[in-house]
Amino acid sequence: MNFDHADLSLKEIFQDHLSCCVECGQALERLFAELDTAETHIGLIRQLEEKGDALMRKAYDALETAPYSELVLLIQQFAGHLDDILDGLNDTARVIDIFTPRRAETAALDLLAISQGMVRRLSAEMDHYPENPPAGIKRCREELKVSETDADLVYHEWRKSQRRYSTLSLLSESDWTEILGILEKTTDSCYHAALVLERITKYRLRQAS
Repeated sequence: MNFDHADLSLKEIFQDHLSCCVECGQALERLFAELDTAETHIGLIRQLEEKGDALMRKAYDALETAPYSELVLLIQQFAGHLDDILDGLNDTARVIDIFTPRRAETAALDLLAISQGMVRRLSAEMDHYPENPPAGIKRCREELKVSETDADLVYHEWRKSQRRYSTLSLLSESDWTEILGILEKTTDSCYHAALVLERITKYRLRQAS
């Protein structure tokens, strides 16, 4: 079954989308470092999210031309999780645009670093698509599970610290709770993408046997 569309294979589309996620994360890092000039970075992040949306439309268009199957459904789910990653990064920037914080919380930087590491690991695994070795995708899924757990811990410890020591005003604490919550969910999306990619690999192996 051929998923080529508009001179781009699904592999290329997904790799390009993950590259957008990396660029978006880098722009978000600069945003956290330069909150006094936030608008420039927010604009770039918005553009990258729009580019990612265009790539996902190409992927869905390609899938619509293929006969319906379990494989098509799994690939659609995978595409949806990739889209959620980029949406999470863009949503983080949008919330910062609304709240206009003066400085970034260390926990936000930690969560962003975790999510970027997960995106890069996914991107490396996509180099083997659609013939991902079962052992390789299993390692990828296990590594991303560890990262997702680390992100959960960062978020939990930050919330616990704020409740015990109240280092921020109630308003600032509420703002950063929302920002960190979005970043933590973005790491969930990375892990779920790896889970579905492993299911795609298993499906292909079953069909080939």
